[in-house]
Amino acid sequence: MFKKKDKLLFFLILAFFLTINGSSVFALEISDFPVIPGLRAPSEDSLPSYIAYFFGLIAYLSAIIAVISFAIGGIQLIMSPANPSLAKEAKEKIKNSLIGIILTLSAVVILQTINPSIIEVQMTELPETDGIFYTNGSNFKPAPMSELNVSNISRGYRNIIYKCQTGTPILIWKYPKTNFRGNDGLYKDVTVVKKKCGERESLSGVGSFKISYESPGIYFCLDGCNGDMCSGFMSQPIISSNVLFEPFKDNLGGVRIVNDLSSKSRYGIIFHNKEDPTSAGNCYNPIYTEQEIKCFDSFPNFSLASATVFYWNYNDYQTSGQGVNLYSEPFGWGVGARAGEISLKSQTIGSNWSEFADSLIFNYSGIERPIGYKQIYENFKQRSGSIEFEGSYIVVLWVGSSCQVFKKDVVNLKTTELLAPGAKIERIFVAPTN
Repeated sequence: MFKKKDKLLFFLILAFFLTINGSSVFALEISDFPVIPGLRAPSEDSLPSYIAYFFGLIAYLSAIIAVISFAIGGIQLIMSPANPSLAKEAKEKIKNSLIGIILTLSAVVILQTINPSIIEVQMTELPETDGIFYTNGSNFKPAPMSELNVSNISRGYRNIIYKCQTGTPILIWKYPKTNFRGNDGLYKDVTVVKKKCGERESLSGVGSFKISYESPGIYFCLDGCNGDMCSGFMSQPIISSNVLFEPFKDNLGGVRIVNDLSSKSRYGIIFHNKEDPTSAGNCYNPIYTEQEIKCFDSFPNFSLASATVFYWNYNDYQTSGQGVNLYSEPFGWGVGARAGEISLKSQTIGSNWSEFADSLIFNYSGIERPIGYKQIYENFKQRSGSIEFEGSYIVVLWVGSSCQVFKKDVVNLKTTELLAPGAKIERIFVAPTN
C-alpha cells in the first residue's frame, strides 16, 4: 500500500498525464507569470501559449517533487541503520521517486518524438461561416442582433462585418445613445444603414444598435428619403393596414417600399387622415412601384393617421378574378333591380386602372327603364348605386380630396360615409390584389 506522501506523488504525476489528454482548458486572469527556464510566458489572447505554459509547469513541478521525495528517502535511508522498518520505507520512497522522474521525462521525450505539436500547442482556425460578426480587422467575434450598450463590446472590435457569399442584406439601426435612444431621448440623429455581403460598418459614436434582415414590406421614414433608403429613423416593415404609430403619426416624412422580385405581387399603400382606414376622409393617392425598392417622400399637407396596405397583383392579375361591376342601383346584381351596368373585366383593369366617374357610361341593354331615366343617369357619377366584386380587388372612390376604400361588395353606395351627405363620385381606382 502507498504511504500518504507516495500517494501525493502519484496524483501529481497522474495530473500531468490528464493534462495531456484533457479536453477543457480554463483561462486564468494572471498578468505576471513566473519566469521558468525553457518555458515561454503566455501571450495575451493566445490560448495555445497558456496550454503550453501550464503543460511545462506541471512537468517541472512533477520532476521537482520527485527529486525532493528522492532526497528525503536518501536521508531516511542514511539515518535508519538500526531501524529495518524505516530503511524499508526509505527504499520504497527512493524507488517511487525514480519511477516518477523516469515517467515524467519519458512522457515529454515520447510526446516530442511522436508529435511535437502536442507540446507546442497550435490553434487551427475554424473555417469561415456566414453571419454577422464584430471585427478588429483580422479577428472575428459573433455579434448579437441588438446591443443596449456598445461599451459592452471588447475594445478594438467595434466594427460590424456581414460575412456571406450571397444573402439578404441587413439593416442596422444606429442609436447615438444607449438603450435604443436618440439625442432627444427618442429618435433624433438615429440612422439606418444597409449592408450587403462582405460589407463593414463602424460603431464609432454609436451608443446602441439593432440589426434585422431586410424583408419585403413598407417602411415608414421619419425624415424623408435618401436615395432608396430612409433619411434618419425608419420603421420595421409594415405588411398590413394599421393606425400610424409614434413617431410617424402626423410626422411621416417618407415611405420606402421593398418588393420581392421573385414574387408576382408588389406592395402598395394608401394614407388616410383618420385612424380608421376603412372610413371616409382625406387620403393620398395609392403609392406602389414595380421596382424592387423605391422611396417616396412627397406627401399632402394634411395629417396622416392610418394606412391601407394592399398586396398588388402586378404580374399575374388574371388570377385575381373576373373583375368589378358598377351599377346604377343598390343591389344592382339582384333580380329585378333593373340597373344599368359597367363591367370592368380583368383585362380592362389589368395591373391597375383609374378613370373619372363621369366617363363611365352605364349599359342599359335589355333593361326596361324610361328614356328619361337613362338620360339622367347616364354615367357612374350621376348614379352611383352599388359595386360587385368578382374576385380579389381594391376599389378606391374619390370625392374631391376625400376617399373611401372598398374590398368587398357594396350593396348601397348612398349609405356609405363618402356619399351619404349627397356627394357625387368624381374618380375611381381599381387594382387586382392577392
